[in-house]
Amino acid sequence: MRRYILSLFIFLIPFLSLAQESDTLSQKKPNISPVGANDSVKSLVDSTQIISDSTIVNPSDTSKTAQKGDIQTTVNYKAKDSVNFNLKTQNIIMYDDAHVDYGDIELDADKIKVNYETKILDAEGLPDSLGVIQGDPVFTDKGQVYQTKQITYNFDSKKAIIKGVITQQGEAFMHSEWIKKNEKDELFGEHALYTTCNLEHPHFGISANKIKMIPNDKILIGPFNLEINEIPTPLLLPFGMFPMPNTKTSGILFPTYGEENRRGFFLRDGGYYWAISEFADMAIRGEIYSKGSYGLSVATNYKKRYAYNGSLNLRFNQQRVGTTEADSAISRDFWVQWSHRPESKGTGRFSASVNGGTSTFNQNNPVSDYQQQVNASFTSNISYSNVIPNTPFNYAVSARHNQNVITNEIDILLPEVALNMNRQYPFKNFKADGFNWISKLNYSYSFTSTNQITNNLGRIKRDNIREDSIAPFNMETLPYLLERADNGGRHRVPVSTSFNLFNFITASPNFSYDEVWYLKELNHSYSEELQTVVIDTLDRFSRAGSYSAGIGFTTRLYGTVYAKNGPVKAIRHVMTPSVNFSWRPDFGDEKYGIYKTVQTDSLGNTRVFSKYEGFVYGSPGRGQSGAVSFSLANTIEMKVKKKNDTSDAPQKVSLFDNLSLSTSYNFLADSFRLAPININARTNLFNNKVDINLQTTIDPYVMVLDSISEASNGNLTYNQRRIDTYAWEAGKGIGRLTNVALALSTNLNPKGKSNDDANRKNLEGRARAAGATEDQVQAIASNPDMYVDFSVPWNLRLRYNIRWSKNGFEDPRITQTASFSGDVNFTEKWKVGFNSGYDFEMNDFTQTSFTIFRDLHCWQINANWTPFGRFQSFSVDIGVKASILQDLKLNRRRSWFDN
Repeated sequence: MRRYILSLFIFLIPFLSLAQESDTLSQKKPNISPVGANDSVKSLVDSTQIISDSTIVNPSDTSKTAQKGDIQTTVNYKAKDSVNFNLKTQNIIMYDDAHVDYGDIELDADKIKVNYETKILDAEGLPDSLGVIQGDPVFTDKGQVYQTKQITYNFDSKKAIIKGVITQQGEAFMHSEWIKKNEKDELFGEHALYTTCNLEHPHFGISANKIKMIPNDKILIGPFNLEINEIPTPLLLPFGMFPMPNTKTSGILFPTYGEENRRGFFLRDGGYYWAISEFADMAIRGEIYSKGSYGLSVATNYKKRYAYNGSLNLRFNQQRVGTTEADSAISRDFWVQWSHRPESKGTGRFSASVNGGTSTFNQNNPVSDYQQQVNASFTSNISYSNVIPNTPFNYAVSARHNQNVITNEIDILLPEVALNMNRQYPFKNFKADGFNWISKLNYSYSFTSTNQITNNLGRIKRDNIREDSIAPFNMETLPYLLERADNGGRHRVPVSTSFNLFNFITASPNFSYDEVWYLKELNHSYSEELQTVVIDTLDRFSRAGSYSAGIGFTTRLYGTVYAKNGPVKAIRHVMTPSVNFSWRPDFGDEKYGIYKTVQTDSLGNTRVFSKYEGFVYGSPGRGQSGAVSFSLANTIEMKVKKKNDTSDAPQKVSLFDNLSLSTSYNFLADSFRLAPININARTNLFNNKVDINLQTTIDPYVMVLDSISEASNGNLTYNQRRIDTYAWEAGKGIGRLTNVALALSTNLNPKGKSNDDANRKNLEGRARAAGATEDQVQAIASNPDMYVDFSVPWNLRLRYNIRWSKNGFEDPRITQTASFSGDVNFTEKWKVGFNSGYDFEMNDFTQTSFTIFRDLHCWQINANWTPFGRFQSFSVDIGVKASILQDLKLNRRRSWFDN
C-alpha cells in the first residue's frame, strides 16, 4: 500500500466559536460562504501530492497569507490506505493506520474523520476480514494517553466523548465504558475500574458507577467495591478519594502483622507518610506487641538539587525483657542513622554518616539491616571541608564516634580539625642531566588536632597489658568524662623524591618530621609512703618532636614460559620485589626528656614511663631502629586454548592473583631483630566460581617451656618464654607457624558468580527499558537485594572461614564460621529464599530465616519465618506491586525485620 500524507493549514478557514453548552458538542454555523462550487469532491491522493487548504480555496494564490481564524496551528494528517476529502461537507476521512497531530494532540486509528465546518474529529477501529475490530483509537493530549474504542473530539472546545477508554495516571490505570473530557482535561466516567494492574483485564480493581479524575491531583468516586479477577467482593464503601499526582503524596501506611517468640503477636510499620514537598518527605511508623512492647520510628529523606541530599532515621523502642512476670524488666533503646551527601557545587563540602545508639538496641530489637544485627562496632563521622582561596591549603572540621555494642565502649572525637597543604615541588623547573631527582623533590604539611572523650577509664597500657574499665556513658557520667578528655595536636612534614637506578629500579628516599603538642603532661614518681607510683598531671603546654629517614627500592620482573604442545600455551610470572631501609633514633633516651625510669616497688624494681602515657597521639617511639623490610609480590597466570574453539585466541586463566611474602630486620635492636614472616595468597578456582584467600604468620624464634600448672578446674597454664634464638639454629625449620586463616566464598549460580553479579547490575538497564523514572531506577539499582528477581532460577552463596592459631606449647585454637544463603524458583511464580550459618563452637545453626515469595503479577505475597533463635517469628505481607516492578518481573523483598 502506498502511504498518503495530507498537510492542511486550518487558519485559512475562519470558524466561529462553539456554543458554550456543558453536555453537548453542537456548533454554530460559520459566517462564511461554502468553499467549493461542486457538490462533492473525492480525491485519492498519491504519495507525490500534498493538498493544502490554500490551494483548494484559491489555487492562484501562491503567497498563502492566512486570514485570522479561531485556530492558527497546522494540522498534519497521514493514512496508509486512502484519504477522502469532501469539499461540500468539509469532511476528510482517512483509512488504515491513520494519524492526526495538532499541537499537543495526537490521534492514531484505522478510521479518522475530521469536519472543518463543525471542527469535530471522530475516530474508531475497522473490522478485518474475520469481523474483528482492529486499529482502535489511541488519543494523546498533552502527554496523557487514552486507549479507546471510539472518540469524538472538538478542536475548539477541547471537549471529548470517549467510549471504552483505558488511561494511565502515574502508576494507576482507569478503565471506563464512557468518559467525558472537558477543557480542563478532567474526566467524568461511567462504569469505571481503577487499578494498578497494567493488564487489559486487570487482576483486581476498585469498581464504581461514577468516577471523576482530576489530572495530577485526585480521583473522586461514588459508591464502589473491590473486584478481584472481575468478581465483585462484599467490600462496599459509599465514596472514596484517591490521590494520584505524578509526584509523591501523603497517605496512610498499612502495618504488617505476624508473631515473635519474645514479644508475641504484632502490628508493625503502620503509620503515616507525609510528602512535605518535592524535595523532602517523612514517614512516621509505629509498632505494638501483645506482650507489652512498642516502638516508634521517624524517617525522612531530603534533597536540594545540585547541592546535597540525605536521609535521617530515628527509632525508639520500649521492650519488656524477661520470660516471666517476675523477671520482666523495661528496656528503652534508641538508634540514630543519618546520611548527608554533598553534590558537586562549590568547594565547601558538608557530609555526615551517623550510625549509633544504645548498646542493647540490637539485642532487644530486630533491625532492617542484617549486618547491623551481627556487627559489634559502629562508627559515625560528620565533617565540613573547604579550601583556603589563593593558597595551597585546605581544611576540615569533623566529629567522629566509635562504639562497640559488646564491650559498651564509646569514643567521641569532638572536634577534630585538620589543616593540609598540597604537595609542593620547589625545584620543579630545575633541569639538569643526571639531577632529575631535584626537580622531583617535594614536601607537604599537615596538622591535626582533636579532643577525645571516652568511657574507657583503663585505656593506659601497662607492660603491654591493656586494663579496661568501662564506665556508663550517660548524662550523670558525662561531666567526669569531659574532665578526663584527651586533647592534642600533631604536625607532620614529609619530604620525598625519586630517581631511577639502572633504568629499571625506582629509588624513593624520604624524610619525615613529626611533632606532638599537648596542654598537659604527666610526672611519674615513686612514693615511699604509699610504696607505689604516683602520677601527677601538670597543666602546661608541652611538645615533643621526632624524625625518621629512609629509602625504598622497587622494580617489576616479568617472565614467560611457552609450551610447545598441549592446551597450555604459556605461563606468565610477574614479580614485584621491594626493599625499604628506615632509620629512627631512640627517643626513649632520657636526653630527649620524654621517658624516664621510675622505681615501682620497695624491692627497687623500675619501669620506664612516658610523660604522654595514654595521650591521644601517644609518644615518640622508644628504641633505636635501623631496619630493612622486604616484600615480594607475585602474580601467576597462564594462557590456555579453549576446548572445541576453532579460533587461535587463548583464554587467560589466573593461577595466583597474589602470592606475597614480607618481613623486616632491625639491625639496631638489642634482640629479636627479625620480624614475623607473613605469607598471603589469593586465587580462584573453577572459572572464578570459588574465591580463596590464605593468610599465614611464621615466628622465626624459639619458644621454651619452663613449666605447666593445672588449676582446680582442670585448665592448664603454660609458663613459656620466647628466646632470641632462630628456629633453624635449633633445628626446627624456618620457624613456628602461629597463625593460619583460610577464607572460601562462592556463588553457585547456574551461570557462575560473575553472571550473577552481572544480573544484578543489569537491573538498572531493565528498569529504564521498562519506562521507570530516574528515582525508581536509582531505588532499584542502589538496593538490588531488596528485590526478588524471578529471572534468576536459583542462587546458592556459600562462605567459610577457618582460623588456626597456636601460642607456643599451648593447644592450638581453631575457630570456624560458615554462612549460606540463596533462593530457588520452584515455578515461574514461586520462589523460596533462605539465610543461615553454622557456629562450630556451639555446634548449632546461627540465626536462620526462610522467605516464600509468590508473584501474582500486580500482587505479591511474602511469608517470612525464623524457626528458632532469639528472634523466632513469622510474618505475612500481602500488597500491591508498583507497575514498574510488574514490568521488570521483580518483587519487593520483605522480611520479618524489614522496615
